[in-house]
Amino acid sequence: MSESTWKTQPATCEWNTASNWSSEEVPADTAIFAESSQSAITFATDSNASVKQIEFNEHSTAYTFTFGPGKTPGLTVTGEGVSNVSRKQQSFIVAATSSGHDNPQLVFTNTATAGSEDMYYCAGPIGEQGYGGGVISFCDNARAGSARFKVWTGAQPPPQFRKEDTPSTVGGEVSFSNSSTADSANFTIYGSLGIDGDTFANVVFHDTATAGKATFTNVGGTVSGGDGGNTQFYGNSNADHGVYNNWGATHEKANGGDVAFDSTASGGYGHFYNHAAVVAGGYGGVTSFNNNPPSMDAAQGASAGNGSYFNYGARQGEQGGGGHLEFSARYGSPTAADATIVNYGSAIENKSSAGHTIFSINQPTQYFPTAGNAKVWNHPAAGEGGAAGFTEFSVYGKETGGDVSRQFPTAGGATLFNLGGCTANAGGGYTVFSGNSSAGCATLIAYGGTHGGYGGRIAFYDESVGDNAKVCLFDDGELDIGYHTSGVTIGSLEMTGGVIATQLGKETPCLTVEGDVAIKSSHVSFRFDTQKSGGFSYNQPYTLLRCSALTELNPECFRGSSINGVEPGFSIVGHELQVTFTKP
Repeated sequence: MSESTWKTQPATCEWNTASNWSSEEVPADTAIFAESSQSAITFATDSNASVKQIEFNEHSTAYTFTFGPGKTPGLTVTGEGVSNVSRKQQSFIVAATSSGHDNPQLVFTNTATAGSEDMYYCAGPIGEQGYGGGVISFCDNARAGSARFKVWTGAQPPPQFRKEDTPSTVGGEVSFSNSSTADSANFTIYGSLGIDGDTFANVVFHDTATAGKATFTNVGGTVSGGDGGNTQFYGNSNADHGVYNNWGATHEKANGGDVAFDSTASGGYGHFYNHAAVVAGGYGGVTSFNNNPPSMDAAQGASAGNGSYFNYGARQGEQGGGGHLEFSARYGSPTAADATIVNYGSAIENKSSAGHTIFSINQPTQYFPTAGNAKVWNHPAAGEGGAAGFTEFSVYGKETGGDVSRQFPTAGGATLFNLGGCTANAGGGYTVFSGNSSAGCATLIAYGGTHGGYGGRIAFYDESVGDNAKVCLFDDGELDIGYHTSGVTIGSLEMTGGVIATQLGKETPCLTVEGDVAIKSSHVSFRFDTQKSGGFSYNQPYTLLRCSALTELNPECFRGSSINGVEPGFSIVGHELQVTFTKP
């Protein structure tokens, strides 16, 4: 039979009972729903029903379709999908105990759509005290339409995962595979509810699936040690033009909501909003790259694409960690590509409360992250006592045995803007290179503060490398090399004002500029300190700057802070700028 209508007075509520349909056959083509006394529809265990189209006409009752656990999908929609002209919400509740996308209860295939905004889908456990969750699967070129989705998990830990003999972290799930798309749907995804803090609900994209223009709300963790809701991209899937809100935790030691890009997935043109945690000790929302399996070839990794990423610091009473972006390179070599990244400052003192972006490796590893050609904006603290937004390139751990990391986090060809504070005593945004990380051929800019705020800052620590980077300093914007182990070499230096900070002692770091030095102000300032390890002496010259352009400059254009009341004296010797603190 090509189509059949659910009866006005069916004997039972089960879809699979032929006598409940007007044709006395379970429809395989079109299932039509109008007014009925049985509006709570169920499916037989291991139903495996299939239909091309589901129609709710203008006389339709508000229906609820409930799917339970089963070895096969309760229903597969294979044709045009779901349409609803009833002006009533129609609900599909998938309540099961699955632990992965390969065991769905509701499936959309071919070009089927989940329907319009008056269609509601819920994937979760059988009850709040249950475990795991139901799975809704989109395959082939199926679409989520503009429907609304709730994805959640229960309070109990799941049993051992059947394949790997390890606990599953999967709660309710909506899965997109092949070339399916989330279209313009709206998803709300929740995290842990109970003692198993590592179980969370998620929306997952595989293969070449895309997020379309959908909206995703990943709710922050609500229990100690709990995860937030998760949206995850694998394979060559793409975030497309989606909008993603990752909310911070509302409980101490809970994680924020997150979006994770793994394999070679891309951020597309998505907009990502990582929010701060509400409570102290909670973590902010996060977007991460290659932080999860599978392991890729050394040169492969996920990409931020052309996306826009906004990391918010703690404001308006928030007390926890700031929203952040992680290129952690644990299982691949991710790139920020052509993204726009904005790190906002916070109103509280804790460094991690500010919006921030981290490019890091944990040695030994074959992987490394790069900032690509991204544009990164590090904003100042919200006010005095607050923490400024920042970007950090870091190396953790130590090389062991024959395992050697040959590549390190790099700023690539990115442009990083470090904005000065704009209220009294507010710290400026900053970029830090530590370990063996590299500035690549990036452009690093530090702007001065206004209204009594401090300037933006660029800092090189440890054995980090300036490489061919261009550094631009304005007003009291600062380049800090004082904690470097030897000295920093960069490609070029442009100063319209600006401050170079260093420490004098046994191993005084020297700034070497391989290319042009452009001084566009009447003077250049240094901020001096002495090394805690000692070695500083009066009446001894220290080399501060080395470049061929120094022969064209006058020593009188350089100024610096005093040490114990002794003023610095500058001299140019060949291609070197030296300073001496002369004491009688």
